Amino acid sequence: MNARTFPRIKMGRAVTALLLLAVLSTAALVHLVWYRTASRNIETVVASLDAQSTAAVRNELSSNLALVSSSAEIVRSVFFQGAIRPDDEVKREFLFLSLLREQPAIAWIGFGFPDGRFFGAHALPDGEIEMVEIGWAPLSKPRPLRRDLYKPIPGDIFFENRLNAESVYVPEGSPWYRLGRTSAEPAWSLVNILPNGFEPAIVVSKKVEVFGHFEGVVMVAVSLHRLSAILGGLKMPEGSKAFVLARDNAVLATSEPSDGMVAHLKDFAASDALAAAVAMAASPEKPDGSRTLVASKALGPIFVSSGKLPFEDWRLVTAIPRATFARDIDANTERLIFIIGGIAVLAAVTAILFARILFARPLSRLAEQLHMIERFELDAVEHRPALLTELDHFSSALKRMSSGLAAFARFMPVEVVRPLVDGGLKPRPGGELRDITVLFADLPGFTELTEEFGAGVEPSLTRFLTLSIAAIHAEGGTVDKFIGDAVMAIWNAPGNVPDHALRACRAAAAIRDAMHAMAPIAPKHDEIRVRIGINTGVALVGNIGSTERLSYTAIGDVVNLASRLVGVAKDKGVEIALSDETLRKTRDLIQTRPLGCVGIRGRIAPVRVHTIDPAVMAD
Repeated sequence: MNARTFPRIKMGRAVTALLLLAVLSTAALVHLVWYRTASRNIETVVASLDAQSTAAVRNELSSNLALVSSSAEIVRSVFFQGAIRPDDEVKREFLFLSLLREQPAIAWIGFGFPDGRFFGAHALPDGEIEMVEIGWAPLSKPRPLRRDLYKPIPGDIFFENRLNAESVYVPEGSPWYRLGRTSAEPAWSLVNILPNGFEPAIVVSKKVEVFGHFEGVVMVAVSLHRLSAILGGLKMPEGSKAFVLARDNAVLATSEPSDGMVAHLKDFAASDALAAAVAMAASPEKPDGSRTLVASKALGPIFVSSGKLPFEDWRLVTAIPRATFARDIDANTERLIFIIGGIAVLAAVTAILFARILFARPLSRLAEQLHMIERFELDAVEHRPALLTELDHFSSALKRMSSGLAAFARFMPVEVVRPLVDGGLKPRPGGELRDITVLFADLPGFTELTEEFGAGVEPSLTRFLTLSIAAIHAEGGTVDKFIGDAVMAIWNAPGNVPDHALRACRAAAAIRDAMHAMAPIAPKHDEIRVRIGINTGVALVGNIGSTERLSYTAIGDVVNLASRLVGVAKDKGVEIALSDETLRKTRDLIQTRPLGCVGIRGRIAPVRVHTIDPAVMAD
């Protein structure tokens, strides 16, 4: 059937037909209203539990972080006021031990010196305290390590043992040191490696300066095990779980002690349905207090709720199975499902059939057409008739658009047009400095040929430009513009071409050889068939012009010199003239003959010029 008389159906009528089919599911309305009311009540309960859990963790974490921050400020102030010097070992040790014993949540209090030394007090899991000092050593050499172990006794501590060893820990390589040194405010960081090895913790660090002189960075750390203990103490519903997540869903702690230290949600076992639900729903971009219902084969629907915590981008995420609150409701709901199942299946099948015929298939064909345009395969785009008038018009518009783009591409380099179409980029004035090679090629004596042949010279010009474009494209160049009987081409823009100078020389030789392979335009134009100038250097490349009209081109001295070299080729009686810079960039992969130094109009210093004689191009 002819496309112009093909029957069309308006999208509005098709949507009306689908809405009429929805009437068949009216029997399910009461069930849905009742079910939604029950679900809303369940969500209210879950929201209340989430709010309580988040508030408990937030308060505990805020308290700990406030103590950590104040301890770091105490040490910084003591050093800043000069009450204790960082190098005063005895007083420094007494200060660190006192603060560590007063704050059970703190795992480390330390100080990193600018020369790489480190001193710190560390609370061990068994209740003992160790003083750790890492000395200076040359780069890449192990550093001396001293560990003094203290055992707490009522009202005091007792020195127990001293251990000497070596350490590879370098404070300057740790995030807490780098952030503390460069930040004017207290810097918080998540650290996995501390002086004693793998010990995940949150660390606050502050820069210590005395009269403008940088003394070092003080650090105070809180172990993440403390956070796990807080989660484990929450009164969570049976069968649920809580997570504390950092950026990119890194797991800092969970409410299940059996989980141990799991680095990421993806590292949980596949059988852990709660962790899988959190991995599907948790996202740093979701707003504070968001809740998502995730389907699970093992546990049924699971409520996943997320709330922000007052540190960096940490989130408290809880996973509570819906069945925990709605087991009886779901049992009664199942009886109604069978009643409306047949109606729902009938409506669904009918809707699918209509959707496939009216929407899915035509839209799929249109998507294929759009992909062809993205790949700039414009000749393959064709009009695909569709039942819906709007989609049929859309297909026609795509065909017209592809025809317009195909015509548009003839006026610009395809390498420039394709990124605009593929990426939907909006062309704007602007450019960048790039190292490029520029080639100018024109027909010698074209003015005389025009006077001699008149309009009859056009086939010869077209033949010259056609073979020139072919040679340029074969070597990865971009045809910039036509200037009368001349063509300008550039290499290494817009795409990267590492050996651009060599490729430009090859293209020049190919143009010359192609011109000599054809009959001369006129007998007196037999010996010299083409004039080519090549230069390499830095130019401004990009969309040059105004907001109303742009031209992708290159401008600068390198372009001007390449154009002048065409005249040098004429003066020297050769067909190809290239600059010394272009020859240098070819890395001696071509054989040339020097033409000496020549003066160029507009340049103070003479330019050394070379030529490529026939049959001397290297492989």
